[in-house]
Amino acid sequence: MNAKHSLQQMVAVSLAFGIVLIGPLIFDFMFDTYIELEIIIWFNLGLFVMRRKSMAFPMPAPDRVDIPGGLRVLWWAMFWPRYVLKK
Repeated sequence: MNAKHSLQQMVAVSLAFGIVLIGPLIFDFMFDTYIELEIIIWFNLGLFVMRRKSMAFPMPAPDRVDIPGGLRVLWWAMFWPRYVLKK
């Protein structure tokens, strides 16, 4: 995998992250809460656990900016406690 493919995958996950955080951003703005910060920490922990466990999780397509693929990665990252407890 070359640098272009890695960059396209990072852009896809970053754009998906931004799309996912729009809802909590509006909720935080309306009700003056910190849910968005908690979601950011939760997803980053999930991405760290997924990489640390060296498990096979779906990645965005390397030939284009695959936002649905980035959303699939975040979907898997949302359930990171299941991967920690799994034996």
